[in-house]
Amino acid sequence: MEFMTSLHGATGPPILPEGDAPRILYYCHDTFGLGHLRRTLALAAHARSQVPRLSQLIVTGSPVASAFTLPPGCDFVKLPAVVKKGAGEYAARTLDVEFDEVSQLRSDILLASVRVFEPDVMVVDHTPTGLKGEVIAALLWLHQSAPRARLVLGLRDIIDEPGSVKRDWLRDGVHHMLDHVYDRVLIYGDQDVFDPIAAYGMSSVAAAKSEFVGYLGREPGIPSVQRWRRSDAEKLVVVTAGGGGDGAPLLRAAAEALGRGAMAERVTAVLVTGPLMEDHARAELTAYVAGRPNLHLLTFADDLPGLMRSADAIIAMGGYNTVCELLSLGRPTLVVPRVHPRREQLIRAEALASRALLRMLHPDHLTARRLRREVATLLGDGPQALPARSVPLNGLANAASALERLLFIDRAALSLAPIQTLPDSVRLAYANG
Repeated sequence: MEFMTSLHGATGPPILPEGDAPRILYYCHDTFGLGHLRRTLALAAHARSQVPRLSQLIVTGSPVASAFTLPPGCDFVKLPAVVKKGAGEYAARTLDVEFDEVSQLRSDILLASVRVFEPDVMVVDHTPTGLKGEVIAALLWLHQSAPRARLVLGLRDIIDEPGSVKRDWLRDGVHHMLDHVYDRVLIYGDQDVFDPIAAYGMSSVAAAKSEFVGYLGREPGIPSVQRWRRSDAEKLVVVTAGGGGDGAPLLRAAAEALGRGAMAERVTAVLVTGPLMEDHARAELTAYVAGRPNLHLLTFADDLPGLMRSADAIIAMGGYNTVCELLSLGRPTLVVPRVHPRREQLIRAEALASRALLRMLHPDHLTARRLRREVATLLGDGPQALPARSVPLNGLANAASALERLLFIDRAALSLAPIQTLPDSVRLAYANG
């Protein structure tokens, strides 16, 4: 692509005055689960390792942002939390206000953050216009008032089924944003596994700005020093539900499957609920686990990668970050994907299962009996799996390198088309900002 050639070969002057520390601002809306924030933190850590003086600010709606360790030179701004009520429906998580009020507050905080912090690069995670358009005013302010800034969209491999994404993007004016506002689109996946450019109808202009960096693989971690097994003969199974907001059915089925009968004699299981599981669901699991010495319940694992690396088998939901960690570990894995309100996890799990990189169980078929059979297969009792077809897992390094290039090239090399016309929703959002 002509754009790719001009970008990678750019030799123009640095955009930053000598002695100035570069700045990146990340936006992740985080209404459900931990995925957006965890992905952003991983990228920020790698970017800092490549640009040591980098100063980074994360603007997030995650209600548990303070529980995570930030990379050096990084801080965060907390947006008022909202919660997803259904497809396209949201409400304030804790404030007793209407959604329109909390939405305006979040948009104002975002706009103030970019005006004061003045980032050299802004990275928007996953949602091109932000939650209900809340990031549009900040993006267009940077585009028009801080022309030095580079605007980047980071897309996970799969957003949702193509028909749904096309309808949403048409309604929200996303194609205009991709063509006329964003400088760069980093796709955290493999085009051979899933091609969002083709699936979601991105234009040739947007395609020319896009780069498949690979999956954001993680360091495998050090095997957990905690000896969960009661004996060397026991197998360790780790069950994780990500943030845990909708993980109770999986964990209940796993506890029943692994806590009784012959499986209870053979296996030690660590069940990680996640911090967002509802209290009553966690209380039910706690009561069930009590008195079953082979079951251990954790709300949050400080070193989940190390724990999973110690496992003989893993059962998990199919969120993007979890799958990247599982692929990096290479452990026998069963994924039980979420299918509502989005089918993103199902599409990803099916694609990776077809490459023999993991096993998949549709949640409609989730029972304790079926889980026992699946665990037996993971532990080597079932039929031999076909050879796996690998996927690239160096996305963090590639994405960080792309951000570094954007910090230190001449803007003329980006060949960004000027804004000519935008949908009413986009223009009104900017006018209101």
